[in-house]
Amino acid sequence: MPLPSCRIEPDGADRLRVEGDLDELGVPALRSALEIHGAAAELTVDLSDASYVCSQAVSVLVGSMRGAEAAGRRLVVAARSGSIAQRVLQVLVIPHEAT
Repeated sequence: MPLPSCRIEPDGADRLRVEGDLDELGVPALRSALEIHGAAAELTVDLSDASYVCSQAVSVLVGSMRGAEAAGRRLVVAARSGSIAQRVLQVLVIPHEAT
């Protein structure tokens, strides 16, 4: 089985940083990272260094945002202005913060 071409790493207690192609192979790693770190009152997923974001990853992020809100927590998706991820989030009208 091929390995994911993205890295998802904690950047402090309340931030996850995604690097590389967040494709279908990286979705399980994204889910796992969100499960491990999702109990924080506020968690930021920074997609600034993602070179690709697939629709499955967007679905996982939106579902996690809704789940966090329902539990009284906040999941923030961030992306660098002009990045591929920011364009995807903007086109799909996904709430996000520009970095």
